Amino acid sequence: MAVTRKEFLGGAAALAAIRPWRAFAAEEEPRLRFGVVSDLHVRETTGKHGTEIVDKAFAWFRDRGVDGVVIAGDIADDGLVSQLQLVADSWNRAFPGGKGLGGKPVERLFVYGNHDLEGLAYNKSLKPAPEDVIVNDRAAAWKRVFGEPYAPIWKKTVKGYTFIGAQWGNWDGNKEVEPYMAGHAAELRGDRPFFFIQHPHPKDTCHGPWAWGHDNGCSTRALSQFPNAVALSGHSHHPLTDERSIWQGSFTSIGTGSLRYVGSVFGRENAGPSSNDDFKQMPGLGSMEGKNGLLFSVYNDRIVVERLDFVNDGKLGADWVIPLPTAKSRPFDFKTRAAAAAAPRFPEGAKVTVDGPADGKDRKGRPAKQFTVSFPAAMIGEGLTRARDYEVVAETEEYDVKRVVKTKRVYAPGYFKTPKCEGKTVKCVFSVDEIGVRKGPCFAPVVRFYVRAAESFGRQSEPLVSAPVKL
Repeated sequence: MAVTRKEFLGGAAALAAIRPWRAFAAEEEPRLRFGVVSDLHVRETTGKHGTEIVDKAFAWFRDRGVDGVVIAGDIADDGLVSQLQLVADSWNRAFPGGKGLGGKPVERLFVYGNHDLEGLAYNKSLKPAPEDVIVNDRAAAWKRVFGEPYAPIWKKTVKGYTFIGAQWGNWDGNKEVEPYMAGHAAELRGDRPFFFIQHPHPKDTCHGPWAWGHDNGCSTRALSQFPNAVALSGHSHHPLTDERSIWQGSFTSIGTGSLRYVGSVFGRENAGPSSNDDFKQMPGLGSMEGKNGLLFSVYNDRIVVERLDFVNDGKLGADWVIPLPTAKSRPFDFKTRAAAAAAPRFPEGAKVTVDGPADGKDRKGRPAKQFTVSFPAAMIGEGLTRARDYEVVAETEEYDVKRVVKTKRVYAPGYFKTPKCEGKTVKCVFSVDEIGVRKGPCFAPVVRFYVRAAESFGRQSEPLVSAPVKL
């Protein structure tokens, strides 16, 4: 059953759209509206990697009257034609004959990702028929499933706006991007935005230079000649609650999250296990519950980008409003936003509580003596934006010597969900062995925990400090 607009936005009533930097003209309807998802990783009709969430997203986009839908790669998890067909079947249920409500044309704006062409190498237990393997003939698979010719780079026009899709090449990027963009420069330049779709992030753009999942810089070089370019990319699965998902420099670059599961940034105590082998005291977050997407509404003087949570039916944060033309105003520049960022704030009277040392279990179920540090969630700007994560520092005191012995970062449990799922309490777990305090006959060492909330660009709150805990 399709989710209504009222139901979907029900969890977002407290969210205000991001404050515009200038007055925008009033328009009842956008000139162009399209949905964006990425990293579907479909394997089956029902189940963990089923098409139910794809059905839901397509139906919701249909009910919003979109003119097209972008999929920024990783459609078929194991790289099978039969999995690609499951997504095509979902599309046909929502948009039979490529038509939306009232017979409105809706354009497919899809590209391959690494899983579509390499997925079988990641799952060696499968033994599919050769004709079911996309990479054996990627062009034939595309034509067979989507009924249109395959091209390494395609160009489509939707209601007068240009979309360019670059198929997955390899882990360096699509080598044809730079010559293609140079060859089409004259027709692409101007104030009107155009949209460039590929699976990996353009290097050194959204999520910053450290981000996993960027190309070798080929797309950044190609798009830097076009201030009106808006790049859409997936691959990293980074959640759309991270404000670094949108970047503006010589062009605009937006990470599209994932419709299957969110990826955890390295170094967080409760991040996913695949990226977190050094952090052992807390279980990883339930990242399969994070299923994100975007809705773009393009007006004459702005683009409004809504961040969507398709599990919990709400917005993930305030809308991103991109003034047009982008060459004249780039409010999402990282340096500008980092300089202007407001530090998170804890609620009035917030306190840190510490339980332990007590018997517990680490991530692998092994017994451990642990401290559990608990504190309230922090917010930014009158509750409209959440803290991204928290720094928790363990400081010991032996005689008159204070030493920082362990620093951890931790996410709030619902950081990748709509705010109504955030929860009021955050926890971080330390083992006694990690603190490693010496004991002696003439002193009784203690440990204090300092907690600071951080926003996406690193601005931190004033610390909350626990009472001293004897060791």
